[in-house]
Amino acid sequence: MKLPKLESLIVFSNTHLKFLASGTLLLLVGAYLSPYFQHGYSTGNTWTPNRVKTEPSKNSGDPPVLAYWIYGSSGDSDRILKLLRATYHPRNQYLLLLDSSSSSNERSDLAVTVQSDPVFSAFDNVNVVGRSYGVNQIGGSGLAALLHASALLLKISANWDWFITLGPSDYPIMTQDDILHAFTFLPRELNFVHFANTTTSDENNERVKRIVVDPSIYNRKSKPIFYTTGIRNPPNTFKILAGSPWVILSRQFIEFCVKGWDNFPRKLLMYMNNVESPLELYFQTVVCNSPGFQNMTIDSDLRYVMSGNDTVNKMEEMAIVARPFKKEDGDGLMKEVDTNILKRCANGVVRGKWCFDQKSNVTGNGDLVKMEERVEWRLGVVDINSVEASPQGVKLGQRLSRLVSEGTMRFDGCPKSMLMN
Repeated sequence: MKLPKLESLIVFSNTHLKFLASGTLLLLVGAYLSPYFQHGYSTGNTWTPNRVKTEPSKNSGDPPVLAYWIYGSSGDSDRILKLLRATYHPRNQYLLLLDSSSSSNERSDLAVTVQSDPVFSAFDNVNVVGRSYGVNQIGGSGLAALLHASALLLKISANWDWFITLGPSDYPIMTQDDILHAFTFLPRELNFVHFANTTTSDENNERVKRIVVDPSIYNRKSKPIFYTTGIRNPPNTFKILAGSPWVILSRQFIEFCVKGWDNFPRKLLMYMNNVESPLELYFQTVVCNSPGFQNMTIDSDLRYVMSGNDTVNKMEEMAIVARPFKKEDGDGLMKEVDTNILKRCANGVVRGKWCFDQKSNVTGNGDLVKMEERVEWRLGVVDINSVEASPQGVKLGQRLSRLVSEGTMRFDGCPKSMLMN
């Protein structure tokens, strides 16, 4: 079989390249059931890293496994890598995406950087989408990209518990040990979806009446959405709800949306194809109109939205990620987070209980010309099933557990008469 060119590659892993045929928004769910991967592409790199042969334990009381989708556009490679290192834990799964506004060289360079990192290579839990597509975050292609990423992660690993989306302006404000500790005590079917409680049903209906077209669905490159002259009636068999586009979703809920044994998520996906900002509507509406998930959802996205004069000390709300960090700010506040919260070296991952040392090497004739950061571990001693929480992680775990036990912040605002039968 003739091997494809690099531009046709879809998913890159540390030991081999994996392939996947991409689809349109309407064919996305069906694509999940198709064969995903073929093997055999060689990068020409003969170096074989030491690989830690370990799988995360899934016994009662063990920490969960988080699946991160980290995406960006042209020029975001460095920010994606920084996000990866700031959120990295060998227990988790990671999928990186640069959309089609980036060049094939930028995407392949990102893949090579991941492959050459000894930590990522050892634990083999970082994948990079090689062949991309147009993505407009306020169009249907943005929702399609998210569901595509979740379907890929379902295929890549059977172990993860929660799906988390991160963009280039996001940054964690808690270590992975703290986050994993806090989530350990939660029901694995719980979802974090923020609802816009001030938005009325009439306002939501006005949003969906106007028909929009997202050319990024059928063009190779991302294009702006445009509005048609016609309007449509709002739905009368289900209720539209709105909220934050940033979500933390359980594996059970992702499977419900992607695998489609219930017809409502599929029908809603088709309906959202012609809606502006469907990421602010889709998951809220699925939760509202699916009785089995209403009581499995907390009205929070666990994000801290920054304003003009934020400091690290102000980021003390119930959040694990802050946004938006601006690229042109020179990462001043991000460096403060690295120094005071994450304790992360400039080019290293965040130290956790799984690694025993993280240090800096000085090169360049003994002066501080270049700093190389690395994490060291002893093969056979690594324990990816054990985390060590700080007081902040313990506090978050207690607050989340209390919310679950008290039912506080659960969303129950959908009238029974509006639910799907």
